Amino acid sequence: MDKDKVLKEIQSNIRAGNARLVSEQVMELANCFSDDPFTLLTCSSLLKVIEDEKGARNIAAIIPDKVKERDGLEAAKGLLGIGFPAEAEKILSGIEENAEVIRERMRALYEMQRYSESSALYGKLTDPTLDDSVVMIGAVSANKEHDLAVGLAKDLLAEAPYDLNVQKCCCAALMAAGRSKEAERLVKDNLKKDKSSPDANALASYFMWIMGRTASAAAFASKAVKDDPDNTMAMEIFAYCLIEKGKVQEAKIVAGAINEKEPGNPAVVRILDMCRTSD
Repeated sequence: MDKDKVLKEIQSNIRAGNARLVSEQVMELANCFSDDPFTLLTCSSLLKVIEDEKGARNIAAIIPDKVKERDGLEAAKGLLGIGFPAEAEKILSGIEENAEVIRERMRALYEMQRYSESSALYGKLTDPTLDDSVVMIGAVSANKEHDLAVGLAKDLLAEAPYDLNVQKCCCAALMAAGRSKEAERLVKDNLKKDKSSPDANALASYFMWIMGRTASAAAFASKAVKDDPDNTMAMEIFAYCLIEKGKVQEAKIVAGAINEKEPGNPAVVRILDMCRTSD
């Protein structure tokens, strides 16, 4: 089988909306390359695109047993990118530990809702990044250790006051702790500093979405994306607002745009999962 030729045919059939034929072609490709974990990863991803969640999961489930240790990290990243954290964690827990493996395991365990294990791994990082800290605080918050999470989030915000992910982390921790007024002050303070800032508007869109104010969330997200087309946080919130309005196909287009900008961004899977459950 000419893999490249088949993949081109599959992409053509996806564009034509022929999901049944795509599914058949993908399964044939997976059978022909059943010992190649990265071809299997591609097959699982393609089934995700046509919303064949069961088929995608069945293929993803066999990937950990096909991966050699030297390829484990990249395969795990790929599985995380298409929304299969348990399969990714199975690989990561069996390979030699280093900083990158630890941070990907943190992410996988968080997605699996194993929050205590996720946050515990943070202590193994000798030089954690801001993003590592955000994941750890998210896990602490999700584990309902709200006072600790808020304290850690505020410390991180003091360290990196202009980082959007850190701002979102602090906002999320405050709201999870029932301190929405403080979160609102954080949002308003950012807007007061610069009401045209894409990041300030993206944070406002996130806050409004969590508070259930869809119209305001969409307005802030739209303004953020207009001023900064690469602001994936605002794009994600805008997609959620589209889904809320029943504009599922438009939301899928936004997910595709995020994937083009940042392949493997977990926002893509979150949007597509919401699209699927909204049907």
